[in-house]
Amino acid sequence: MDPRPVLVVGASGQLGTRIVQQLAAAGRPVRAMVRPTSMHAHLRRPGVELVEADLMRPETLGAACRGAGAVIATANAVAPTHGSSFDAVDDRGYVDLMRACANHHCGRFVLVSVPVTAHDDAVPLFRTKRLIERRLADSGLEHAVLRAGPFMDDWFALIGSALPTRGDAAPLVARRWPFLQRFVGATGQLIDRHGIALVPGHAATRHAFIAIEDVAAALIAAVDHPVLQNATRDLAGPAMLSWGEVAALFAEVLGRPVRVLGVPGAVFRLQQRLMQPFSTAAANIMGLNWLAATTLPVAQDGTLKLLGISPVDARRFLQSKAALAA
Repeated sequence: MDPRPVLVVGASGQLGTRIVQQLAAAGRPVRAMVRPTSMHAHLRRPGVELVEADLMRPETLGAACRGAGAVIATANAVAPTHGSSFDAVDDRGYVDLMRACANHHCGRFVLVSVPVTAHDDAVPLFRTKRLIERRLADSGLEHAVLRAGPFMDDWFALIGSALPTRGDAAPLVARRWPFLQRFVGATGQLIDRHGIALVPGHAATRHAFIAIEDVAAALIAAVDHPVLQNATRDLAGPAMLSWGEVAALFAEVLGRPVRVLGVPGAVFRLQQRLMQPFSTAAANIMGLNWLAATTLPVAQDGTLKLLGISPVDARRFLQSKAALAA
């Protein structure tokens, strides 16, 4: 194991925070890359070195990469703040980051990505993830790419509940982006208050939902695992669950009926097209919902088992959240 610190890019985000927490808890040196304007006070703890740098400011990346033994990259422009965009972050920003990593011999570059779909080019997050993957493969950097299925922590919250965010230091739904806050304000507690799960697609649509805690653990394990050298693998949750089954689990944990109200994918696709001229980021959110209205093709390829991770299932995830104080 390389004794140099692991650089976490996107450390103040939901996934990045979990990675920093897990590395620090394991006693492994960790360097958390944060922007000066980001909310990152929750990252201050023994064993965590904070470094201010920004993917939109390439001149700052050398100091972040210098002396790093590996890089775990989670940063993206899904919920933008302070002028960030897919072009600035996921495109040019990652080019500059890879260049800085090569210049400073940072070791393995671990990237979290998304499943391959037939519509990658139509959704900015998926399009830029494919672009980053190709550039990483061509960069000459030692790397590992893990394509994760939908996060329980996010999608279970977005369909209408505050329960999945309990105990989370940096939940996505709390990001200070007005569009997201309006969306969450309209749907954020439909399950909790009215027993309605507002889902993209049909109640029978299935996904391999995975807990962010397990994704973080897998990305950390990928830093050193020899089988993942220059490999691309899928990260799937323990079961393919339908939205109807997710609603039933909420009902079980909350002790009240929960019914599914499905929104056709075509509605989100239309909203995406209408929003595109005004906000790429808002259109991207609608595009993600459009993709979520169909089953995403995440392979159950045994990656978590290979990495020695026993994934949490959706029932245990919701039960563990319900055990926390609101």
